[in-house]
Amino acid sequence: MTATRRGLLRIEFEYDPRLVSLVRGLPNRRWNNEEKHWTVPAEHVVAVVELLGAEGFTFDEETRKLYEARRGEAVQHLTVAQLNLAVKKALLSAFPSSLWVVGEVSGFNKNAHKKWADFHLLERDSTGIVVARVDAVLFAEDRQRVEEQLRREGDPFRLEDEVQVRVLVQVDLRAESGQYRVLVKEIDPLYTLGEVARRREEILRALTAEGILERNRSLPFPELPLRVGLVTSLGSDAEHDVLRTLRESGFSFQVTVHGARVQGPHTEASVLNALDWFRDRASEFDVVLICRGGGSRTDLAWFDSVALGRAVATFPLPVVVGIGHEEDRCVLDEVGWRTKTPTAAAQFLVGRVQEARDRIEAAVAAILARAGARVGEEGEAHRARALRLARAARVHVGHEARELLHRAQRLRRGIRGRLLAARERALRFALSLHRAADARLGRGMAHLADVAARLARGARRTLVAADQHVSQAAVEIPSRSRTWVTRARERLEGQTKRLHALDPQRVVERGYAIVRLAGGGVVTDAGQAPPQTLLRAQLRRGVLRLRSEGEEEGGE
Repeated sequence: MTATRRGLLRIEFEYDPRLVSLVRGLPNRRWNNEEKHWTVPAEHVVAVVELLGAEGFTFDEETRKLYEARRGEAVQHLTVAQLNLAVKKALLSAFPSSLWVVGEVSGFNKNAHKKWADFHLLERDSTGIVVARVDAVLFAEDRQRVEEQLRREGDPFRLEDEVQVRVLVQVDLRAESGQYRVLVKEIDPLYTLGEVARRREEILRALTAEGILERNRSLPFPELPLRVGLVTSLGSDAEHDVLRTLRESGFSFQVTVHGARVQGPHTEASVLNALDWFRDRASEFDVVLICRGGGSRTDLAWFDSVALGRAVATFPLPVVVGIGHEEDRCVLDEVGWRTKTPTAAAQFLVGRVQEARDRIEAAVAAILARAGARVGEEGEAHRARALRLARAARVHVGHEARELLHRAQRLRRGIRGRLLAARERALRFALSLHRAADARLGRGMAHLADVAARLARGARRTLVAADQHVSQAAVEIPSRSRTWVTRARERLEGQTKRLHALDPQRVVERGYAIVRLAGGGVVTDAGQAPPQTLLRAQLRRGVLRLRSEGEEEGGE
């Protein structure tokens, strides 16, 4: 270690996690990433020399002089930094090497986006109450190493809140704040997976003891499960996969989606709420699906719940479970109708409907085949009956034809006799009618002659009276007629004079002209005669033929 001219102490050593932890406890230390060394302000030279001297560090002459000068000032007391460093050194002495600690992760999710994370490790009692807690830190390089370790194991789970872990830690104290903590170095994936499996087995044993583990799977599955209830996260890939698969099947599925949380501490309450909603409307559905896309094994552990297992086991409708990947299992897989994935769950329903359709089509084909055979048999019988009926009809028609011929012959003989008798009666009636008509006509002619004579005598008397009346009226009418005729002649002469005054020819005789169109109509507006229109102008003597050049601008 050397002292610099800028008032800093330069610390260099080969990488050692324990020494790094010690140096990090020094106040105001800084890491120079380019030159790969630490620096501490020279005012802390006493703490630096006493901490690192015990670890075998060497110091240059200037650092020793500075230490001797400052050490006398620090004999009577300790600074807070020196106290925290001493405690830290004591902790490192008590726990010189790393050790394995088991606890539940808490507060990690808020740092999930950072390169390093500080969180808590919790211990709970059998009732779930936290009885102990320690602060934990996962520095960037350690976090990278832990995540790489999980990737090598196939990403069995993610480091997140409420996951039970077994981690290798180094006991540490943050010198600036005096805060006790552990630094996480490694993780044991097998422990976490074993805890998940152990918890699942405990739940299954409890459901078995209640006698309900197989209850839902023992329900008769509907032949046509077309009315589907779906419990999943709204807008998730699982929802899209299920709806797409059902839609592409071509069958008339009716799907009702109830959103639910499928990861995290609210999974149990959210899924139970969705199942209660469908339970209240069980008569409206044939089957219920619970689906979630792939994830780590600890993601699926949220479904390892006694309450969820009991709710699915006792549900009144078959519950199809499509959670995670093919190799993943949770409690719901053991109590419901398990499928591999959300898509497989939808394909399971499509397959059931296809099987029902195939059975129906096979039954219809068998019915049609039997019906066809029966129709064929009946057709043959019908043709035989038709042949017998045709033969019987021909025999019957022949018999009836002969009978009809005999009747026709008898009818002709009867009609001939009746016609002769009727003709004789008609002749006798005609003679009697002629004699009666002659007598009636004679009487009518005599009556007409008498009426004519009486009319002639009456007409002569009427003519004489009328002649006398006309002679008397002829004396009175002429005097009144002459007066009426005189007045009528005067009115006619007045009207004649007015018509003569209004005659257009009188206007022409005064020097004016009457302009007419070629068709004879009188022109009263210049707009009636656009350019090149043929016109006729009637004068006092003669008629002129004109051609219009259009209306004159500004003319009135």
